[in-house]
Amino acid sequence: MNVTLRQLRAFVEVVRTGGFTAAARKLHLTQSAVSLLVRELEGALRLKLIDRTTKRIAVTDAGGEFLLGAERILGDVEQAIANAQDLLQKRRGRVVVAATPLLAATLLPEVIAQFQHAYPEITVQLADLQTEQIVKLVQGADADFGVGVFPEPELDVDRVELLRHRLGVMVPSAWPLARRRRNLTWADLADQPMIAMSRGSGFGMLIDPLLHQAGIPIKPRFVVAYLATAVGLAEAGLGITVVPAYVGALLRSRRARFRVLYNPVVTRQVELITRPGRSLSPGAAAFRDELAARCKRLQG
Repeated sequence: MNVTLRQLRAFVEVVRTGGFTAAARKLHLTQSAVSLLVRELEGALRLKLIDRTTKRIAVTDAGGEFLLGAERILGDVEQAIANAQDLLQKRRGRVVVAATPLLAATLLPEVIAQFQHAYPEITVQLADLQTEQIVKLVQGADADFGVGVFPEPELDVDRVELLRHRLGVMVPSAWPLARRRRNLTWADLADQPMIAMSRGSGFGMLIDPLLHQAGIPIKPRFVVAYLATAVGLAEAGLGITVVPAYVGALLRSRRARFRVLYNPVVTRQVELITRPGRSLSPGAAAFRDELAARCKRLQG
């Protein structure tokens, strides 16, 4: 059975308007085209839906019963089209973002606020998670995209760079190391009380070899899992901690100062990851663009 929406719409309009001529005007078709569509529908159903006379039409019992279903189908299709247009025009929808705790607390709030002001009908959900959990959410299509640092090059995700910054050190503002005029090197960290990142954080795996290379024994005063915790300890004057430059830019701390580290200069990047082969909804794409613009301003 091959029933089309054009046939259903022709039948419903004939019944609603009370004739083929009026239905033809409503549908912007000829009267013969509308009549043909109704006959095709009756043929597909093998039911007489409308009795025709020279002066009027009459809906059959079968036609009256079929009319209810046809109107419901057309209504559902029209609603689906309206919903799709709402999504396209960003009048509705949902965006799910998964980000590391520091970025969720510093970078994302401003982006979400600006986005919600521009698109108040779109709901934004934010999940602050560790890197491996972010990857799982994105790969499982439970998040539109993830934001963080993903050192594993073989991850099965699509990646876009958002931020690239040099590594440096957060030093309590009152310490001489924070006010030293010349550039700081990794060797300058020797004999300083260190606040280190645990290897489980991923960042520790990047920093430890650099400290070894500079000949600095790794005997940290504190070992923590989150960058925000490390910076908080530095702000309290309890030690120094190696962080990317964007951490200093985002936190805007007055109690600790960020200094770039040289010899060697090491960069680190924040990426946006998405599931391969999955298209973003119009709302998610708009949020991604807002986030990219914010990162560009921060980078510049």
